[in-house]
Amino acid sequence: MLETVNSLVRIISDDDGRETKDRTWHLVDPGNGQGPAALCTQEFFGEGESQCEYETKTAARGGITCTDCLRILKQYKAVKL
Repeated sequence: MLETVNSLVRIISDDDGRETKDRTWHLVDPGNGQGPAALCTQEFFGEGESQCEYETKTAARGGITCTDCLRILKQYKAVKL
């Protein structure tokens, strides 16, 4: 069985070089086909995407500390298929 992991990002400074003071871990939006972006803000990061300073990590389970990302995920989980 293939185990999936959560890709997480912490945005240290925004595209304009301003420090964010945000030390929370955001889920990298798995549904965004345009490139890597934080789920809650859709802020792109990565080489060729933006000038953000960022840190990434993966977690087998959990790891998301951003309350907005968690709120969005709970709304998605409430959808009945």
